[in-house]
Amino acid sequence: MNPVIITRLFSTLALPCLFALIAVALPVSAACAASLGETVTAALAQGGQQQRVAALRGERDAVREQAGSLIAEDPALRLKGLSDRMTENDGAYELEAMVDMPMWMPGQRSARIAVAESLGLRADALQRLLRWEAAGQVREAAWEAMLAHGQLRQAAAAVQAARSLEATVAKRTKAGELARMELLTARQETAARGVDMSAAQLDYDQAIAAFVLLTGQARLPDPLIEAVPTNLMADDTGIRLPPEHPLLASAHGALAQARAERDRASAERRGHPLLSLGGKRARDDNTVSPVDALQLEVSIPFGLKRQAAPMLAGAEREYTDRMSELHRIRREAERDLKAATLAYRGAGDAVVLAQQRARLAGDALRITRRAFDLGEADLAALLRAEERARDASLALELRTLEQGRAVARLNQALGVVPE
Repeated sequence: MNPVIITRLFSTLALPCLFALIAVALPVSAACAASLGETVTAALAQGGQQQRVAALRGERDAVREQAGSLIAEDPALRLKGLSDRMTENDGAYELEAMVDMPMWMPGQRSARIAVAESLGLRADALQRLLRWEAAGQVREAAWEAMLAHGQLRQAAAAVQAARSLEATVAKRTKAGELARMELLTARQETAARGVDMSAAQLDYDQAIAAFVLLTGQARLPDPLIEAVPTNLMADDTGIRLPPEHPLLASAHGALAQARAERDRASAERRGHPLLSLGGKRARDDNTVSPVDALQLEVSIPFGLKRQAAPMLAGAEREYTDRMSELHRIRREAERDLKAATLAYRGAGDAVVLAQQRARLAGDALRITRRAFDLGEADLAALLRAEERARDASLALELRTLEQGRAVARLNQALGVVPE
């Protein structure tokens, strides 16, 4: 068996029949395993998505720095020269040097600052959204591995039972109590169980490989079972989508940014006034000395509504799109939460039924085995009883594990992020 991960799972919740799972191979100390939150952090680092958050924060800082500047846009140097050298050549000339500085109009600077703040909020929301998405991937991968391990445990137990039965049949065949055909049947059963175990081992190894590729961790989180939401009631009205859900927070952040951009477009539709400062040197001819003067110019744009209409319409369309996206995301999140709630309750019912089936199959197997030992039942009847008991035992373990996965999926739908 592959002793790669910890597979000892303790029932710490008020969930029926979440019994401890014993490792198929060498047990590993739980102290070596990371918590679920630490595993999510590792998966987030493996995914390389944090650069998106850093980029948003970099944009926020850039917009904030721009809004803190004394001028609205880059200044420009404007030079002008006049001379009569190519015409009368009397020595007349005129030189000008001006620095053009776009200035802020009332409300424009505050609109830029609001955009910077919205970018910061969106970066925070994106960071939590990325962690929530990574948590969902880790939860699914970990529980896939646990389910594969449950199947492997049951396959190993079936192999052990088949070998024990084969040894019993071989002993009774040697004593002349059973025909050699019975021994061949028992050996075929052992071989069939070995094939099942080989397939279960492959599924388990593939699930572990996927988990390691996702997280970079060699062991499953400990503990893996999560707490049941405290607001889960008996009826469907007892649980609600929390407003701080990462999906909703991210959509609200995008909407806030679109709103800030719309306000900025409205504030800047008139453009920026242009303040020009500079000097001028002029001379009428060679007989007079040049005259120096300072110059001040102010250019105020009209800001015609027709010219600004495309920019304003584009900003309004972006805001409307983000509003529609928020409504769509909310509906999808509520639908997923409803499905996860029903799946959790259905998983609990399935465990109860699987318990009853396993108990009845176990009782039937014990009676049939006793009858076989006494010579009152043939090997075929015992094999059928063992098959029913094996299927019931596997179903019980899988239903129990699926109940734990249903809790994880419910927490994921609720936006619970392991820290």
